[in-house]
Formats: sequence, C-alpha cells, structure tokens
Amino acid sequence: MTRSIEPWIDFFLREKGELVHINSVKQLALIRDATNTIQMTDEKIIRAVTPLHTGVIVDYRYERYLITSQVDRNEQSCRGRMKKCNQRLALNWNGQVEWFDAVVEARIFSTETGKVISIPEGNILVSLQDNANTKDITLSQRFYMTHQPFKVTGIDRTMNGIIQLNCTLDSINTAYDDVEHNIADRWKYEIAHTYDLQINQGTMAHVLLNETIPLNVTATDNGIPIENPPITYISSDPSVISVDQQGQVMGIALGQASITAKLTYHPTVLSIIEMRVVETGTHIYSIAITGNPMLKTGQSASYVSHIYDHGTEVFDQAVEWSLRNQDDSTPTKGSMTASTGNSVTIKAGSSSGAINKVLVLTATLVSNPSITAEKNISLKNLF
Repeated sequence: MTRSIEPWIDFFLREKGELVHINSVKQLALIRDATNTIQMTDEKIIRAVTPLHTGVIVDYRYERYLITSQVDRNEQSCRGRMKKCNQRLALNWNGQVEWFDAVVEARIFSTETGKVISIPEGNILVSLQDNANTKDITLSQRFYMTHQPFKVTGIDRTMNGIIQLNCTLDSINTAYDDVEHNIADRWKYEIAHTYDLQINQGTMAHVLLNETIPLNVTATDNGIPIENPPITYISSDPSVISVDQQGQVMGIALGQASITAKLTYHPTVLSIIEMRVVETGTHIYSIAITGNPMLKTGQSASYVSHIYDHGTEVFDQAVEWSLRNQDDSTPTKGSMTASTGNSVTIKAGSSSGAINKVLVLTATLVSNPSITAEKNISLKNLF
C-alpha cells in the first residue's frame, strides 16, 4: 500500500520552509532551483500552502520573482515555476510615470521543441504582472532599459495573470527622454532643471590680510535667477582663508586657498575660486562675466563683465570681447551683435549644427591683457 506524501509536504513546509512574501503577504515556502531545463534566467520552483497562479509576485531573499508557469495544486500545497525580475521599467502615461518589475529575455526556452529560441537582434520579450496599471499599456508605447529605448510592437494577454510584450529597439529622443534615469518622454511633460552656480569674481581673487570680502554668487535654474539659494561654502585651507555660510571670506594668513561654493541640495552644481591673501599694495584685478549660461538656437542674450580690484568691484576699467566654439571648430555657432561698454549681446546660431554646441565668451582687460575671464554658453534646441 502506497502512503500519501501529502503529510510529508506539509511537514517540510512547516519545518524547512523559508519566509517569503507572496503578493506582499508573508508566507512559508519551499524553493529550489529549476534545474530540469536549460536556464536563460534565474528560474526556481516554489511550493507553498497559499494558492499560487501565474502573475503572482514573490519576494525571496531580497530579490523579486514572477510566477510564470506550471502551477499545480494538491490537497496540501501549490507548486509553481518562477523567474527573477531582472529589470525595472518606467512606463510614462502623459506624465504619470509608473515603475514595474519585469522579466526581460532576449532568448526563451520552447517547451514544445525543448530548444532555445533566439529572438531577432534588437528585440526583447518582456513579462509583467497583469494588473490595473499594466492593462493600460498600448502598442508603440516607449520605455528605456539600460539607457536604450524600446517600443512595444506586440501585446499578448492570453496567459492569465501575465502580460507579455514584444519590443524592439527605438530611437533616442534627445529633446524629451531622460536617458540617464531610463524614463521615456519625461521632459515632454516635466520641466527639465538645468542648474548653474557661478562665483562672479573670476577664477582668482584677492583678500587683504585680516580683512573680509563677500563672495558674489549667483544661481540659476534654466537660466532664471534663484532667490536666496541655499549654498554651502568650503575652504581648502581654513588656516589661510576662512569662509562662513553667508559667503564672507577672511584673510587669515599670507598664502592661497580655494573656496568651493555648492548648491546645498544639488551638490554636484558648484563653482570654485582661488583666493590669495595679500598685504595692502598694488592693484590686483579680476573679471567675472554674468549672463544666461544657456541659449536656445536663434535667440539673443546680454552679458556683462564685472571688474574687481582686491575683490571689490571697480568701474574705471574696460574689457574687450571675443567669441569662439568650445571645441575650436569653425564657423563659430554664434555672433556678437552689439557691444556697449562692458556689456555685449550674443546671438546663438539658428542652424541644426548649433544644437548642443558650447560657445566660450571671453573678456580681456584692456589695461592688462593677461587678465581674462571666460563663460561657457550652452546652445539648446528652440523647441
């Protein structure tokens, strides 16, 4: 007489089972590698008391799995085959971005032939849980994976609990796609923030011993000035030059140190100036250029040179202006259309070749041509 193995399964679940989350509910389960087939992804067999079906999400050992096939049930437990979700995809519905755990395959195993089937190059198969959000996926919808764009070319909803997407490589849309963060069409519905921070006293300034001067700092977001931006200041050598969090610099000892100003909540946006502590003496000039760091093709903007002597702005000096491409290519992708005193108007080129180019505007002190300042101007698409 053959004894039923069901009580033993129940025993092993109680005694040997591991805690997992099945659709966010903590459960005991037995899990083993699915070694009876060729593995194209991390695939495992799960057995649990709770009902299982295709499309169920299982969190196991800090990884997320999707039950994809072979769901059997007996008196004591359920058994299923699950694959590790190897990608997180962002799908964008008119600015509403949702992230999904997915199983992405470039090759699949055929249960009919027992062979590995290669999907054509540039195509992938994406398996997702069938839920209220994924039901809204449509043909031609775009998403990014590992900084590459894909487009949905086919949708299969015949498997209960799972939506399968046939996808092919698409083109990058530089105007709308957030390639860095893998979000398609992000900037079509959101404002892309381009922050800039400038210490407006050039690359070198001077402070008298035992005196203080304020740093003249401006911050912009998409070229628009930010009022009272939170800024963090750091001195490379506080024993020579100190700086407080209001940007007041003091000369402590004769010598030189650098001062770094960072946007507190965007610390990668920063500006650095070399400061030299000097005794009272001759003129020590420096130049800073203010103006929009970004221009759209065909548009114009004004730029002003500020001249400092020992860190204090003076108004009895003049500059000469010049303009070039940052990569020194020709022709220059912009022009100086007007110059009055220490201000100049720059017009960005209107051709497609100007997009994503960078102009370098240079101011040279007339009384001492060795003293110069530069400002980079990024050229962007008008639309």
